[in-house]
Amino acid sequence: MYIILCLDDNNGLAFNHRRQSQDRIVAEDISKTVGEKKLWITDYSRKLFQAVSNLEISENPKWQAKKGEYVFQELETLDTDDEQIEQFIIYRWNRVYPADVSVEIGAEWKLTETEEFSGFSHEKITKEIYCRE
Repeated sequence: MYIILCLDDNNGLAFNHRRQSQDRIVAEDISKTVGEKKLWITDYSRKLFQAVSNLEISENPKWQAKKGEYVFQELETLDTDDEQIEQFIIYRWNRVYPADVSVEIGAEWKLTETEEFSGFSHEKITKEIYCRE
């Protein structure tokens, strides 16, 4: 499975059971990246992806997703050593937000691709793709 995360400059993911931020250009890029494959999300994330037809809603999307499918992880941290994870796709806000949940990408992951683009509400978004070494 491919895990999609949105992180701030300190690897913060969420604060007080809420997403740190959102940007509709990021949601559009996620939709383009996923293409025709399944995108697993929680019900909390549904409003971000209203235009995506291949959504799968689950309270535990990481446990439902199969090889080659995508999971948008928004409110809880995860074990980056999980052998089921094939790739991380990280969107960086290039800002620091309050956070009480963060994700550390371990040394076994190698940054293989970087792309920068303008968001709708963020001047610069950085998209990073990590693969296992």
